[in-house]
Amino acid sequence: MNARDRSHASAALAELLDDALAGKSGIAVVGGSVAMGKTTLLATFTHRVRAAGGLVRSAVGSEAEAGVVLGVVAQLLYEATPSGSDGTRVDRLLAIARAHLAASTHGASGRLSAVDAEIVESLCAVLLGPAEPRPLAIVVDDIHHADPASLACLAYLARRLHTAPLLAVFGHADGTNEQSAAFVEQLLRLPHVRGVRLAPLDPDQVRVAATAAGLGADRAEQVAVRAQRLSGGNPLLLDGILDDFRRGEHASSPGYSRAMLSCLHRSPTPTAAVAQALAVLAGPESIGRLLGLEADTVARCLSVLDASGVLERGRFRHPVAAAAVLADLGPEGTAALHRDAAELTYADGADSTVVAEHLLAGRGVRAPWAVRVLDAAASSALAEGRSARAVDCLRLACALSEDGGELARTTVALLRAERRLEPGIPDRRIPDLLRAVCAGGPTGGPDDGPDSGEILSVVRALVWAGRFEAAGEVIRHLAASGRASTPEAAPELRAARMWIRCSYPPLLELLPEVREFDAATPGLPGTTESRRHHDATAVLDSVLTRGFSEAAVHTAERILHGVRLHGTDLDTVECALLALTYAERPASGLPYCDELIAAALRRGESGSQARLHAVRAEICVRLGDLPGAALHATTAFDLVPIGAWGAAVGAPLSCLLNALTSMGRRDEAAELLYLPVPERMLHSRPGLHYLHARGRYGMAVGDWEGALADFRDCGELMVRWGMDVPGLIAWRNDAGEAWLRMGERDRARAVLEEEASRGGHGGSPRTRGATLRLLAATHEPHRRPTLLRQAVDALQESGDRYELARALADLTDMYNAIGETRRARVIGSQARIIADTCRAEPLSRLLPADRDRPDAESKAPSALLTDAEQRVADLVALGHTNSEIAKLLYITVSTVEQHLTRMYRKVGVNDRAQLASALFTGPHTQAVGA
Repeated sequence: MNARDRSHASAALAELLDDALAGKSGIAVVGGSVAMGKTTLLATFTHRVRAAGGLVRSAVGSEAEAGVVLGVVAQLLYEATPSGSDGTRVDRLLAIARAHLAASTHGASGRLSAVDAEIVESLCAVLLGPAEPRPLAIVVDDIHHADPASLACLAYLARRLHTAPLLAVFGHADGTNEQSAAFVEQLLRLPHVRGVRLAPLDPDQVRVAATAAGLGADRAEQVAVRAQRLSGGNPLLLDGILDDFRRGEHASSPGYSRAMLSCLHRSPTPTAAVAQALAVLAGPESIGRLLGLEADTVARCLSVLDASGVLERGRFRHPVAAAAVLADLGPEGTAALHRDAAELTYADGADSTVVAEHLLAGRGVRAPWAVRVLDAAASSALAEGRSARAVDCLRLACALSEDGGELARTTVALLRAERRLEPGIPDRRIPDLLRAVCAGGPTGGPDDGPDSGEILSVVRALVWAGRFEAAGEVIRHLAASGRASTPEAAPELRAARMWIRCSYPPLLELLPEVREFDAATPGLPGTTESRRHHDATAVLDSVLTRGFSEAAVHTAERILHGVRLHGTDLDTVECALLALTYAERPASGLPYCDELIAAALRRGESGSQARLHAVRAEICVRLGDLPGAALHATTAFDLVPIGAWGAAVGAPLSCLLNALTSMGRRDEAAELLYLPVPERMLHSRPGLHYLHARGRYGMAVGDWEGALADFRDCGELMVRWGMDVPGLIAWRNDAGEAWLRMGERDRARAVLEEEASRGGHGGSPRTRGATLRLLAATHEPHRRPTLLRQAVDALQESGDRYELARALADLTDMYNAIGETRRARVIGSQARIIADTCRAEPLSRLLPADRDRPDAESKAPSALLTDAEQRVADLVALGHTNSEIAKLLYITVSTVEQHLTRMYRKVGVNDRAQLASALFTGPHTQAVGA
C-alpha cells in the first residue's frame, strides 16, 4: 500500500494497529520530504496505540548522534528497561554489542557474523521483552539519521516478525544517505511492510488551512494563493507563513524564515551547505566546485530542497529565504563564502559585475586582479546609472589597492562617482585627494597615477566645493610636474582654463598656459566625453565673455540633445545648461533640465539632482516663475544641506533670495542673509549672483545705498574678469534703478544709457526690455509711453513674466498719470493677472483686479461677457491683433478666435470694429501703439 494523502496515511496506520490488536504483526515506513508532517503522524499513531492499551518503544534519529554505535537501539532498550538490574544488564549487553558490531557491521545489509547475529538476537529479545497479549509498537522517527549498527538490528528484527502482535513504524526523509535508503528499500520488499508517503498539501488543503487560521474568508483566499507559492505545500513552511499573516509581519516574514531554517536543519548533510552556496551564487551550476562536492551529491541535496518546498526548480521561492539562509550562516561565514565565490567566478571568466558583487559581500580578496575587477564593475555601474554601486566598488578598490599609482587613479575615480551622490568634499577626504593627484612622476604614464585630465577634474571638484587652497595646491603640482605641457594634455588644459575663468577666475593665474604644438598634434580631446566637456566649457566661456550668439545657443542645444547623464560628467551638463541660460534662452534649456532631473531621481543620485535643481531654479528666475524658483532652490538644499555646497552655494541661495524677495516674503529672505557662506565665494561666479540677489533684497527694504554698493561690486568683478555681459547679470540696470530710488535721475539715465548702448542686446530681449522700462522713468512723461510699450514688447518676447508684469504696471501708472483711465484699467488688469501668477504679492497689491472694474463699465452689453471674454474684448478695443492678444494673455490664437466668435454672437455684431463700438464709448479705444 502506498498512501499519499494525509487522511489515507492516517487510515493506513490505524489499519496496522487494528491488525496488531487482532494478533497480526506489521511494519510501516512513513516517507516524504523534510517537514511534510511525518513526526506529527507518528505522534498521533503513538497516542492511538497507548489509548488501545498497547506498549510503545520510541526513538528518534539524530544527525549529531549518527556516529554513535547502536544509538537508536539504545534509546529503545532503555525505554524498555528503564532502571534496576535490567538496566545494568542492558549496559553490559550494549557494551559487548558495540565492541563487536562497530567493527563488523557493513551498512544496513544485515550481513552479520554468527557471533554478531547472536548478539543482535539478544538485543532484540531484550527489546521485545516477555510475551504479552497486548500489542507492542516500535516507533522510530528520522530513521535516516540512525547509525549502521542500529539499522542492522532493526532490519534483523523486521525480517523475523511473523504472527506476534508486534508493530514497527519508521519515519524516513527523502534524499538521505545510502545506508538508510538501502534499509528502507529492503523493508519495502517484505510482504508485510506498508509504504506510507506524505505529499505536499494541495491548493485546496492550503486554502482550508488559511481559513482555519482565522484570517477571514476573503483574506484567506488571497493568503492561500501566496502561501501556496511560498511554501510549495510544505506544512511547516505553511504554518510559518500563516503565523506571519496573523501577526501582520508578512513583509519581514520571521515565521517563514524560522520554518525554512528548521527544514534545512532537519535535512541531511550537506543540504544546508548547498542551500547556503545557492544563496550566494544565485544559481546551482557551480555549487559543487564552490563546496568541493560531487555533482550527484549536489543534485540529491537540490532535489531534497525542491521536494521540501524550500526551492522551486532549483531557485529560492522568495528572497527572504535566501537572506535567512545567509543570516543563519552568520556574517563571517557569509563573507568567507562570498570570497570563495569571487575566486571561483573570476576563474570562470564571469562578468566583472558578478565578481564584484561577491567581492563587496565578502569585503574583498587580496588578489592582483581584484582592484581591476572592481574598477571595471564601477564603470559598468556608472554607465547603467547605478552610482551608489559604483561608489561601493571604488571604495573597496581603494581599500584593497597596494600600488601607489593604482590607488591614486582609483581615488580620483571615487571622487567623481561620489559627487553624483554628494557634491561636497568632506575635510577628511582632502588629504587622500592631494596624495592621489600628487602621486607618480612627471611622465603621467599608466602606472604613474592620474593623468592631467583626471587631475583637472579634481581641481573642478575642489573649486566647486570651495576648497580653493587645495585646488591651488593641485594646480601648482600639475604645473611643476610637467604633465600639463604635453600635446595630449593641451585640450584638457584648455577646457580647464575656460572652466576656471567661468567659475573662479582668481585661480586662473595658477593654471599653466596652453602650449601651442605643431599642426600634426591633435587639437581636440580623444574621447567623446572629453570632447563634449571641452565643447560645453567653450560655449559657456563664449557666452560669458562675448555674450549671446546663435552659434553658442546651437552648440549648447547640440550637447544637451546628445547627452545622457549616466555617462556624462555633470560639469559638462551644467556648462551647457548655463550657456543657454546666460544666452537669454532659459526656456530652451528647461526641458533638458527636467529630463535630467528625472533621470537623476530614478538613479537616486542626490548630488546630481541638487545641482540640476539649482540650475532649474535659475531658469525659473529668468522666466519670472518665482514659486518655481523657490521650489527648486529649496529642493536643492533638501537634497544637499547648505553647508555641503561650498562655493557653489551662491547659485541656489541667490535664486531663493530673489524669489522670496519678489514674492514679498521678506522675513524668510532676511534669514537667508544670516546664513554663513564661504568668504571666497564672493569671488566666484555664484558669488556674483549672491551679491546681485542681496542687492535686490536691499532695494525691496529701502536700503538704496547698500543695494547700490552690491550692484557696483558685482559689476566691478564682472569687468575685471572679462565677463561683463548682461546675460550673466545686467548690473547696470539694477544700479540705475537704485539711483532712481535715491532721486538721482541723471545718474540713473547715464548708467542705463550705457547699458542700452553696449550692444549685444539683439539676442537679449529680457535685458533690453528691463533697460527700456527703467529708462522711461528717467525721461519726461511724453517720452515714456513709447519706451514702455517697447519694453512690454521685448519682455513678452523674452518670456520673463515677472519683468513683463513690472513693465505693464509702469505702463498702467503712466496711463493713469495722463488721464487714459480705460487703458490704465485694461493694462493694469492684465499686469495683475501676470503678477498673481508669479505670486509677486507686493506688485499685485499695486494693481487692480478684474473685480475692481467700476459698476458703470459693467453694464450691458459687456455684462454678457465672462471675465476671460472681457479681457479679450479690452485688448480688441485697444487695437491689438489676435496674436498680440494671445501673447498678452498667455493663450493660443485659436482660443482668442473662439472667444471672439462667442462675443460676436452675444453682442450681435459681425466684426472687431462693431464689437469695440458696441462695448466701449469715449475717446479711449485707440491702439496701445497709437
